Amino acid sequence: MLPKLPKQIVYALVIVIPFGLIFFHSPFWHSVKMSAMSVGTASIAVVRWPVEEAHRILTYRKTWNDYQKLDRQVSALKARIVALDEMSQENRRYAKLLNFKNRSMFSSEAALVVARDPSNWNSSLMINKGKEEGIKPGMAVINALGVVGKVAEVADNSSKVILINDPGFSVAVVNQRSRESGLLSGSLSGRCRLQYLSQDADIRVTDELVTSSLSTAFPAGVLVGSVIEVAPGNQGESPRADVEPAVDVSKVEEVLVIK
Repeated sequence: MLPKLPKQIVYALVIVIPFGLIFFHSPFWHSVKMSAMSVGTASIAVVRWPVEEAHRILTYRKTWNDYQKLDRQVSALKARIVALDEMSQENRRYAKLLNFKNRSMFSSEAALVVARDPSNWNSSLMINKGKEEGIKPGMAVINALGVVGKVAEVADNSSKVILINDPGFSVAVVNQRSRESGLLSGSLSGRCRLQYLSQDADIRVTDELVTSSLSTAFPAGVLVGSVIEVAPGNQGESPRADVEPAVDVSKVEEVLVIK
């Protein structure tokens, strides 16, 4: 039986021999060390690949759940931003309308557009004020930009408004520049038609028209629109003009009803 080596010698050999092998310079030994390192690296890679794949499989469900949670949070935040932006725009429009109401010399009731006729989007709309607020048929409807239309039908808490470009709408107007007066009516084209002018009427493209004091529903001086085309009268007929309304009725969301 071989004699037992003292523990100190064993510890020294365990420490010294590996260091000696690492730092011993020899071409042969260097190639042995490189081969051993290559084999070790390859072995580690072979072992690590299934471990990493197993880790991916085990953590995939958690990662997917986290992704879905974050995606829902992002969608909710986007929806909230859109809602807040819409509220901000609505508040600005309403503040502008109320400021116009406060500056006006006539009594009026602010109302919100709550519906439109799907068969004729730009001819009529519904507002959220009616008999209970003192709204009556024939009352003028405007906003801060100008004439919107007239009240046609009234219920307890809602009213139908025919818009300025509806063929059933008409209002007496005056040319701000030349003071020529006429009757403005809606048309199927979406524009308005100015008629009943004098034969030698002084009217030009870009002239602006406002409501006349002859109007029974509208106060005088409310902007109606601007002339975009003039057709001279033939054989003694009075000239005719096409007018672009001042208010884009397709975008109206808040109005004032003049009492």
